[in-house]
Amino acid sequence: MNRRTIDFTTGSIAKPLVAFSIPLFFGNILQQLYSITDAIIVGNLLGPDALAAIGATSPITNLSIALAIGITLGVSVTVSQFFGAHEPDKVRLTISTGYIFFFVFGLAIMLAGILLTPAILRLISTPPEIFADAVTYLRITFAGTVFLIGYNVTNSMFRGFGNSRMPLILLAVSTALNVFLDYILIRYGGMGVGGAALATITSQAVAFIFAFVVFQRSYGEFRLTSRRGKHFSRDILSDCLRIGIPSGLKGSTYWLGFVFITSVINRFGAATIAAYSIAAKIDALLQTPMISLQNGLSTFVGQNAGANKPDRIKSGVRTSMSIGFIFAIFMTVAVFCFARPILSLFTDSTEVIEIGTGYLRITSVFYIIYALQEVVQGVAVGVGNTLILLCSTIVAMWIVRVPLVYAAAARFGAEGIWWCLPSGWFIAAAFANGYYLSGKWKDRIKKKFSS
Repeated sequence: MNRRTIDFTTGSIAKPLVAFSIPLFFGNILQQLYSITDAIIVGNLLGPDALAAIGATSPITNLSIALAIGITLGVSVTVSQFFGAHEPDKVRLTISTGYIFFFVFGLAIMLAGILLTPAILRLISTPPEIFADAVTYLRITFAGTVFLIGYNVTNSMFRGFGNSRMPLILLAVSTALNVFLDYILIRYGGMGVGGAALATITSQAVAFIFAFVVFQRSYGEFRLTSRRGKHFSRDILSDCLRIGIPSGLKGSTYWLGFVFITSVINRFGAATIAAYSIAAKIDALLQTPMISLQNGLSTFVGQNAGANKPDRIKSGVRTSMSIGFIFAIFMTVAVFCFARPILSLFTDSTEVIEIGTGYLRITSVFYIIYALQEVVQGVAVGVGNTLILLCSTIVAMWIVRVPLVYAAAARFGAEGIWWCLPSGWFIAAAFANGYYLSGKWKDRIKKKFSS
């Protein structure tokens, strides 16, 4: 077996699961640093209006990214399942099929995004004073969609093999490049918010190229250029999309909800938009341990589903949840101690810092609920039942969170919005844990892998 892989189907559980999740954690942090670096440099060099312009585009970029990453998840799950079932020919065919499909998909998202940018920003009530900068930033960001999707497809394949270290190394290089280009293009290039966007997509291009080259060299038996057999399978693509489309719709449904929520936040002016932009980035960074645990658990579950070992999956869930609760408590304490100093890195506006502190302290109280829903979702992902998570997101976002935000904003102002945002976590926790405790995930394993 390649030394860069982890076989989760035998041996101890906690040690390899933690070893696999730690690079995912740092990788997720580095992903967040892309947007955080933009915010720090833009906020200090260009001011709060430019920062608000980037913040106004965040739900749109997150929506498109979530759709793309969600669909590529189908590749990761399919690779991990075939890897666990010891079917190398199907692993190879999954990889080549994934690359072919997602290149075409990335081009479609890129072109649609560039053309529709002004209409989208008008739809979410982007204030006139930041509209031009928001258009510039969003269009350049969409131009890099192919690179973003290409990297995430490759990353999903690494994860399917149990390799989380190499993507972290490559991402660290591209993040350092992003920081360097951000500063150069804004401070010395005079490119404004366009420079921040250009730095981001250039770094994403580097990440994709490096990841592709390293994958080809590390897993020669599965390389895209191999002439053995066919390179595209409709059946495997169907399997990938059956898992990935609900996951992609889950992410896009989630961020579409935040498009509407942002349109409500935008009514409170540039200071609130800037505060929300900064605080939401910090919030996302603090949530990365739980997201990483879910990603690690989904690969663990995928391999053990392929090996038909449900009892081992249960042990993996218990281990992941214990770690998740510890992180949730730690992050909550950290917010109450350090929220203001961290926010002051982005801006010297007292108003923005106060609003952002309120947001972070309110949402962090509910991190333990977030851990309860986020980590356990890895079971549904690993066995390929992402439809249950799509249903969960629709209910949590559209039936609970969005209506509450609209009502609370009218009565309590921006602070009322902050209190409503964690409401969806309770619904998602009920769905994820209900599915796990029902044992229905075992039926999917028996149906697909028992023989």
